[in-house]
Amino acid sequence: MDTLLPGAPAPATAGLLRDAPWMDEAGRRGPFELYDQAVLGEVRLLLVGAGATRWFVPVLDTEPGRPAAGTRAFDLAVVDALRAGLRLPTARGNVIEFRGAPAVYRGPLPFDPGWCSNALSLIDLGGTAHTHKSYRRIGTGNREAELLRLMADGGRTQRPVGDYTYVDTATGAREPLGVLYRFAEGEGLNVPLRAGIRALWPLLADGVEPDTAVGASQRDLVAPLRETGRFLRDFHRELAERLGPHPEFPAQAVLDESGERLARLTPRILADTRYPVAVREAAATGLSRELTRVSGLPARPWPTGPCHGDLHLSHVLRAERADGGWELCVIDLSTPRADPADPATAQSPWQDLAALTRGLEIFTADEFSDHAAGALGTDPEDTCRTALLQAAGARPDTPGWSEERLAGLARLRRAAGRWAARAGNLLADAGPDRDSHPAWRLLRLRRLIHELDYAYAHDRAYHAAINLRHAVETSRLPAGG
Repeated sequence: MDTLLPGAPAPATAGLLRDAPWMDEAGRRGPFELYDQAVLGEVRLLLVGAGATRWFVPVLDTEPGRPAAGTRAFDLAVVDALRAGLRLPTARGNVIEFRGAPAVYRGPLPFDPGWCSNALSLIDLGGTAHTHKSYRRIGTGNREAELLRLMADGGRTQRPVGDYTYVDTATGAREPLGVLYRFAEGEGLNVPLRAGIRALWPLLADGVEPDTAVGASQRDLVAPLRETGRFLRDFHRELAERLGPHPEFPAQAVLDESGERLARLTPRILADTRYPVAVREAAATGLSRELTRVSGLPARPWPTGPCHGDLHLSHVLRAERADGGWELCVIDLSTPRADPADPATAQSPWQDLAALTRGLEIFTADEFSDHAAGALGTDPEDTCRTALLQAAGARPDTPGWSEERLAGLARLRRAAGRWAARAGNLLADAGPDRDSHPAWRLLRLRRLIHELDYAYAHDRAYHAAINLRHAVETSRLPAGG
């Protein structure tokens, strides 16, 4: 790349974006526009757009089709820029501002980031492991670096050492591009939960009654999950103290907006020809009935205050202490900015609890499908799909499903549902009348709508089937706690 003029990105860069596993289908189609860039050592920092969406794309300066994220060249250049307090001019007269005081870069550390919507690398700074996260999608209101600085002294989040931001010099608008923080030891909540649910299956195979089997398989999880629930309440309280006044939650506006989102989603469900018409209708009806049910519940005060913003099981890390308890840390903060004068920006800590509960239900459904397929001698994706048909009262439409297999599938599905419900109650204890509170039911429904939207946007048939089954089952949730 021999020019710093904005315009179209190099063909190799456009190809990189089209093939990127993290790119959504709408963005993949392009066309891409290069609207600003700068050179930092051996790396070219590109800001690329397609329609209203923008991405931060670091590439090697001599190889525009090769991503720089995760390379020694990029990590070293960023650390050196942070230590120097660099203000890097861009082609369009803007600035990339580097702020922080990290220790000296010593080299990369072995690390498997897995799939992530951002780019991650693990590096040695002054003898201590740190994570370098560069954001791929920008313009989303990201404020993680700011939040980490505010929460650093509480010990419930990662400790930041630097961040870098794209600054529009004409307007003063700031777009975070990346952050460095001390690596948080531990593993996501999915790891101990996986051990728990996998202890359930042998008990069921031995003929243990499902409720007894669920209790036995969760025996070692009860105390730590309750401890995690208390940790999250303390996290929300500290977040509220750091961020100050917060608007009251606009319950009616959120209910109306949920109805609008459901109205947009419903045609996609009904047009999904991967499933029989009756199954699609059952899923759409389940969502519609739940929205109607929520709107008919008596009005009650809503829990109000800032939240994580997109809490998954993997966003709560735990390291086991010598006494068997868990050392906990919340990662990947995405708390939206709230304006006390604007009710539309209001949040609720229950948003995090609903998201975590839904994550637990999806995790359990995945474990159930995998185990049931092995136990019944079927394909996991077909097992997941048949569980959806079964929940909707439809007969399987793929071969091999004898009555014996269907009975076994139903037994495992019901036991998995009980397992998820009990674990969710331990982890997200919002009070004895949670299930009859309109806030809880609506926030849970909104999360389910979001998950279905995401599955369709990214063409994830397996996860669509899981969430469609939960849509069928959602109105069967108890009315009281």
